Amino acid sequence: MMCQTHTTNTRQSIQPKFHAIWLSIALSMIGISSSHAEISENHAAAAPSNQPLQALSRLSSLATPSQQALRTPNVQSFRTAQGTRVLFVQASELPMLDIRLTFDAGSARDQSLSTGDGKSLSGLASLTAQLLFEATSTQNTDQIAASFESLGAQYSAAAYRDMFTIELRSLTDPAYLQPAVTQWLDAVRDAQFPESSVTRILQSAETGQKQRKDSPSATAGIRFWRELYGTHPYAEPSTGSMASLKNINVQHVQQFRQRYLVAQNATIAITGNLSRAQAVSLAEQITASLPQGQAASALPDPQPLTAARLVHVPFNASQSHIIIGQIGVKRSAPAADLAALAVANDILGGDGFTARLTQELREKRGLTYGAYSSFVQMRSNGPFMINYSTRGDQAAASIEIAKQTLRDFVAQGVTADAVEEAKQGMLNSYPLSLSSNSNINAFLGIIGFYQLPVTYLADYPAQIAAVTAADVQRVLQQYLQPEQLLTVVVGQALTTPATDAATVAK
Repeated sequence: MMCQTHTTNTRQSIQPKFHAIWLSIALSMIGISSSHAEISENHAAAAPSNQPLQALSRLSSLATPSQQALRTPNVQSFRTAQGTRVLFVQASELPMLDIRLTFDAGSARDQSLSTGDGKSLSGLASLTAQLLFEATSTQNTDQIAASFESLGAQYSAAAYRDMFTIELRSLTDPAYLQPAVTQWLDAVRDAQFPESSVTRILQSAETGQKQRKDSPSATAGIRFWRELYGTHPYAEPSTGSMASLKNINVQHVQQFRQRYLVAQNATIAITGNLSRAQAVSLAEQITASLPQGQAASALPDPQPLTAARLVHVPFNASQSHIIIGQIGVKRSAPAADLAALAVANDILGGDGFTARLTQELREKRGLTYGAYSSFVQMRSNGPFMINYSTRGDQAAASIEIAKQTLRDFVAQGVTADAVEEAKQGMLNSYPLSLSSNSNINAFLGIIGFYQLPVTYLADYPAQIAAVTAADVQRVLQQYLQPEQLLTVVVGQALTTPATDAATVAK
């Protein structure tokens, strides 16, 4: 994934369908997900339901927002005795439970553990996630996997730029749930990192690094983040590099786990067939099993570009992969601004054929199969990105068209009809993001990690519905500077230089 690369350790992955259209957009916009990857519904859905999540048929009705109010999950919030925030949705339709621990321990923290010699530890969070379920003091990786399998439970760990997640899905029958939770917590609390496992995973990671090096799209994503963020913690990919992975040893992994995978640096999300009292008891059990620790310090703000810049990376391929963008918006920006940016982005570079970039680059000129844009909302300012691929000899022309489309979009704004059409599509699609317990639990993890209001799922649809054309133009002019864009081109040399690029680098 080009924007927010991540790595998972999943013997039985519990991330099914995270790329369903609306969840993919949501995760991308808050900093977890894909390169062209939030949510919405109508005015009447501003208040959360006081009932547990209802049947899927209520969420997937073909009725328009004006005909039916969406019943959003009743999100409950409380804190454990150790002070860890917990988000809980009771969903009694299935005898299942999803748990997600979210730590402020993404790859942005990789460099915080000094090697003493200045060497990069990029990829440390990723390696920790891959090693987390490898062994305990009494079990090896096969025994851990067999134990979960015998209980019908699924587990995973993942590292993103902003966050580190550990998940469990289990049946709620007490005969299965408590043993599964105990096994899960034991594996996290007593995680061992055998040298043999480190060697094996590093060898596998080296293969992955070679594959990324051979991929022009992956190369473009890695180079874009590095050029845009410089020395900021977001600059390096979550997977690290071949050079940085060689600097990491078992002691670094142990130190990372001890520093960041702690109760004071965590939030807990629980969705499933439990009562509130049972959820409270479970959350207390989880935090009691973790070291108390301390919350991670705030990340610095990245420095935006002050002039346009073009970076060309030679690559022997018929297609050139292009990313154009700049430093964008934080997840803590005003909710009304984020809603207006979501609508603006749908009009500019959404998935539909009516999006401006698709119209200009594909429909009118046939320069690309698809062009997409995204505002990646993160704890610090995430990037705004336009990405697409085109034939190498058409790259220079396509860049000028894409940039001019953005300039016109920012300067001229959008019509009320375009805003209403975008909003309607977003509102009608919103129920898909709430169509499974795992999706809902992913949102709870987001709400907890980014300290969003407990009414977020109910509030967001009304915020989308309230966006006007004037709001769209205001946020575009506030958050975008079309004359200060970074352009990364991976492919053959450009046939003509970009006229607005102050620097050309390789």
